[in-house]
Amino acid sequence: MGIVLLLGYTGFAQSYDELADQLSAATEKADIHRLKAQVADAAIQRLETKDLSKTAAKKLREEILAHCADVQLGTMDLWYGNSVVTWARLMLQDGQWKEARSMLWDQAEVLQNIEKNLTANHIPVSSISPVAGCRYVLGETYRHEYEAFQTLEPAAEALKHFYNVYIKYGDSPWGEPAREKAEAAQAFLESHGKQVRIELGAHRDAFIANKFRLGARLMADEHYADAIEPIETAINVFPEKGASVEALRNLAICQLHLGHHDQVVMIAEYISERFQADPNAPLAVLALGRKYIDANDTPNGEACFDLYLKTFPDDTRRADILSYFAWKAYKAEQWKEAVSRFQTLEVLLREKAETGPQLEKAVYVQATHPADPAKLDAFMAEFPESEFMAPALNKKAQALLVAGNFDAAFQTLETLKKQFPEATVAKASLSGLIVAAVDAERFDIAEQVLDRMLDGQDAYGYDVYISTGDGLLASDRFTLAEKSFSAVPMSAKQTFVERALFGRAACQFGREQFETCFQTLENLLNQFPTTGLFYDARLMQARSLVQLGRTEEAVAAYAEVAAARQNYAVTFEMAAVLDDPEAQLATYQRIALLADPAEPENRALIADSILISLPLCIDLQKYDLVLSSCSQFEELFPTHEQLPIIGTFRKEAERALAQ
Repeated sequence: MGIVLLLGYTGFAQSYDELADQLSAATEKADIHRLKAQVADAAIQRLETKDLSKTAAKKLREEILAHCADVQLGTMDLWYGNSVVTWARLMLQDGQWKEARSMLWDQAEVLQNIEKNLTANHIPVSSISPVAGCRYVLGETYRHEYEAFQTLEPAAEALKHFYNVYIKYGDSPWGEPAREKAEAAQAFLESHGKQVRIELGAHRDAFIANKFRLGARLMADEHYADAIEPIETAINVFPEKGASVEALRNLAICQLHLGHHDQVVMIAEYISERFQADPNAPLAVLALGRKYIDANDTPNGEACFDLYLKTFPDDTRRADILSYFAWKAYKAEQWKEAVSRFQTLEVLLREKAETGPQLEKAVYVQATHPADPAKLDAFMAEFPESEFMAPALNKKAQALLVAGNFDAAFQTLETLKKQFPEATVAKASLSGLIVAAVDAERFDIAEQVLDRMLDGQDAYGYDVYISTGDGLLASDRFTLAEKSFSAVPMSAKQTFVERALFGRAACQFGREQFETCFQTLENLLNQFPTTGLFYDARLMQARSLVQLGRTEEAVAAYAEVAAARQNYAVTFEMAAVLDDPEAQLATYQRIALLADPAEPENRALIADSILISLPLCIDLQKYDLVLSSCSQFEELFPTHEQLPIIGTFRKEAERALAQ
């Protein structure tokens, strides 16, 4: 059997090779003393668990004996005790169980004194005391005897020693092997007609405490499956003990890492139901929620948080969890839920007489989604020093404007500019009103505000006019948008001029002023031939030229864009304006054959290109191409609604080829 010993009380098990290297480099007497015991321990483990050659085994035995002898010439400390146990294990390896038993009984008092010294120094003896190893190996000597002679008295002795280790030292590395050996000894005795009763007696509390500690240590070491048994044993014996909440949390964490999420939920609900008065209970449920959130399992994490909110209404951390849910909804732009969450948070904070940033933000969000002038006034009265004062004034002005209260809206903007002249919202306040008016589809108001903004152009940066123009253009308010783009002079920075010219051209295209649009774009391309808008401008020129009937120029522009961007949508658009059927067919076939059908945006283009090319093929008497195109379509689109039409073209081509 292989036993992994704790090295000292650090809980960090090192390999034989690592320890041997450290020993060879050690110079301090205390380090050498410790490392010899540890090397001997690692060596006996290697001897017990590995299939070694006779030469290698002999070398290890000699090393173990030498190190143990040296350690036992020194201080009678933990390492002395470990060396005694290691020597006894070596005797067992050599079949000398009687000699091992005699040696351990001779050393038992010394080992007990070592344990007492450890206890006096507040060291957790249940996990590292050499008495644990001593009692375990004594149990092994009696096991060898009862298995060899099939006698009951040594079996009873083995059971006593193994259960002593399991009960008193259950969180040591000897604990679990001792349980297994105790169960085997009990089974042997019962098979021979002996009734066995195990009484924990005075060791009951120590046994449970060791189980709690063993479970916690195994969980911390990420041995989640192994940790479940000792934790459950401790909880089952003392289900309502003070340490039960921590143990239940540890059990749930183990189940979480093992993927048993139903078990985690059951444990969290049990903690919430049975331990409501325990101050550790809400912490345990929150810990599970955070574990899930850290593992990117948001649904289970939020389920734990919801359980916490329902179960622990008076917990001091409640506001933080409410805030988490509120801001999550806010960031997802789920305004109704966000406002509801912030309202609940506000009530809680006011009950606690809180006046800090959490309350301020909760009130602000409720006042602005949707913007309510009365609520904004209340917010500004309660928090006059808030960092949200300027945005609140701006939101109020927008709400007043949308309601048709123009004078109050503009007066609010004047207040904003006067009180916060450097605020970003103050510098772009009229632009914000335009956006609000457009969102409310009050385009008459938007025009009035735009005129007012253009009267004081020095107050706004060119980017404001461009963003305003973009917003109006997106709403198909072409005339208003062009007025905003036109506020950018040709002497401005190149990037502003490029965007303004392109925006003006888009407005002209929208008003079907195709020649003017073409010329505006020509001006853009002549001034800035390397502009990043080059291909967008050429595409708009191509579309304008189509409308102007200048097909050859349009095709040239389309081809330039399609070649540079490998954009099959542009190629498809170009094919529609070609005059020559041969050229048109070749273009559609290029799309059908070259576009990657694995790209979702290409599939409709391929299908439409094949469908349009089929009558062209018939007209040009390219019947073989009809058949290959039909086969391609049927393979790529086996459920397409146009399959009957494909079948019609196939039959027509087959009849033509048969003549």
